[in-house]
Amino acid sequence: MSEQMNNEQRRAVMHLEGPMMVLAGPGSGKTFVITRRIRNMVQCGIAPESILVITFTKAAAVEMQERFESLMDGNVTGVTFGTFHGIYFSFLKKSLGYSASDIVTEKEKKQFIKEALSSYPAVNADDFTTTYLLDSFSKIKNDGITPEMYESPCRLVDKEAFEKIYYDYARIMHIAGKVDFDDMVLKCRQLFVENPDILEMWRRRFKYILIDEFQDINPMQYEVVKMLAAPLNNLFIVGDDDQSIYGFRGSCPQIMLDFPKAFKGAESVLLKYNYRSTPEVVNTACSLIGHNKNRFKKTLMAANKGKGGVNVLSFKDKQAETEGVINLVKTGLKFMAADDIALIFRTNSSAGVYAKALSESGIQFYMKEKIKNIFDGTMAKDLMAVLAYANGKKTRENLLRFMNKPVRYIRRCDIGEELRTDPLSNMLHDPEIKSYVKKNVKELIYHLDTILGMHPFAGMNYIRKVMGYEAFMVKENEKRGIPKDETINELDEITDSAKNTDNYLHWLESIEEYEESLKNAQNEESRDGVQLMTMHGSKGLEYRMVIIPDLNEGNVPSKKCEKPAELEEERRVFYVAMTRAKEKLFLCHLEKNREKRITPSRFLKEIK
Repeated sequence: MSEQMNNEQRRAVMHLEGPMMVLAGPGSGKTFVITRRIRNMVQCGIAPESILVITFTKAAAVEMQERFESLMDGNVTGVTFGTFHGIYFSFLKKSLGYSASDIVTEKEKKQFIKEALSSYPAVNADDFTTTYLLDSFSKIKNDGITPEMYESPCRLVDKEAFEKIYYDYARIMHIAGKVDFDDMVLKCRQLFVENPDILEMWRRRFKYILIDEFQDINPMQYEVVKMLAAPLNNLFIVGDDDQSIYGFRGSCPQIMLDFPKAFKGAESVLLKYNYRSTPEVVNTACSLIGHNKNRFKKTLMAANKGKGGVNVLSFKDKQAETEGVINLVKTGLKFMAADDIALIFRTNSSAGVYAKALSESGIQFYMKEKIKNIFDGTMAKDLMAVLAYANGKKTRENLLRFMNKPVRYIRRCDIGEELRTDPLSNMLHDPEIKSYVKKNVKELIYHLDTILGMHPFAGMNYIRKVMGYEAFMVKENEKRGIPKDETINELDEITDSAKNTDNYLHWLESIEEYEESLKNAQNEESRDGVQLMTMHGSKGLEYRMVIIPDLNEGNVPSKKCEKPAELEEERRVFYVAMTRAKEKLFLCHLEKNREKRITPSRFLKEIK
């Protein structure tokens, strides 16, 4: 964007004193506005040391600082740029003597939560449960509530145990002298409440506060900001309530919506021109987001009058969609570079199919986030262990993986520490083994003999349906809060991976090739190739061509979405993904999943 400004940008840049809210639509030049405003402040005589600029990520803070310093030819330093956590921790360091060694590591967090869970044998201490607990504790802190007030959506832990585990974990952290990122905000708030002189010192230092991506702020971060900004309230916030998509992390779009009430007389300006996308992309995205009720009403316009369209594509099934998406990519590559093309998914588990298809087509790709390798999951490893055992790899490790899925009452001690030639056959002749267990073992041997020599696609379907593995895993996963559909979809994806291979060995080779391509695609040094990412991960990025697959009910919006506020957030997530497109936007949905008819996303009906 040139130095020329439109009227709305100029108003924001020229503003100096008092509170101001800048509603910045997608591609409207918000970083341009923030950096020019800081320059204007300095040129108007405001001391750089009194200016504090807060962003949500370290990368954004570094980029903002570099762009400002480039604007000033490196002649002005002293403006403070940082993240919420970085700035708040600097207050704690200077006032309470904290150091970087006091910040808990991810490894320590897992160790502490497992230590807290050791007193509750009824609660599973697997990765799924520990991750759920740590995420819930973070949300409690960000919302400024107590565990007693938290409404858990999960059945993994009953309410009483949940509350006790929360306090046990906090006590273990305290004894270890550690704080996490959420604690930094809470301790900073406590510091300011209990020490008005320290608060006053920081107020005198930072008289002007600018906050980028304000729609992502959480209640506790906001509390500290308000304390710091008072009484001058030189608070300049930039954001877009329509792009508030981090509710699961505690962000609260209502804070931005209530800003004009909280700061009476605050000026506001809408950056309505989108310099990124074509009119069709802008109008289609606005048509979608207009269905949200709890938002600032706004009219956005495309400054770019270039050609480019929005296409809604229907595919009969997943295989047809995958082939269609790959063909779109191949066509796009004739006109643009690979990194001008993005495939955007609702969740990263959806990306595996396309990563594999791109790999098989010889198309280089890069994955922004670490995408789950489906063959690393429990169910893939179980199925692979049965097939390996049936095909002659009779290791103890393989047998232990599947022998009681479903439950057959085979004990570890029955197969011994050292794997004998044929432990299952030996068990049939062991007088110590009960008759009903022998019956189960005999049946298992029959199944393994049947699978031997089967095509892996047929073999996995046999394990799932005839051997009862699928029904067993559906029940097991439901206990952990994983819906039946998710279990079956994952099993389908694993099974489908073998569809187009000749035999068992070729299937194993294709898995190795896929895993190698995943490693290469996550190499930070080489970001070339078609870009794969989640809708959340796409925020702030832009591409000439964007393809969004799997736009069906249950995926977009998510099946977990129940309340009106959750539906509005799902719509915002989709809006963010759509507005990454500069020229071409392809929205894809399926007619059938397996043989079951499925419905296109309701959001596709809302766009014109």
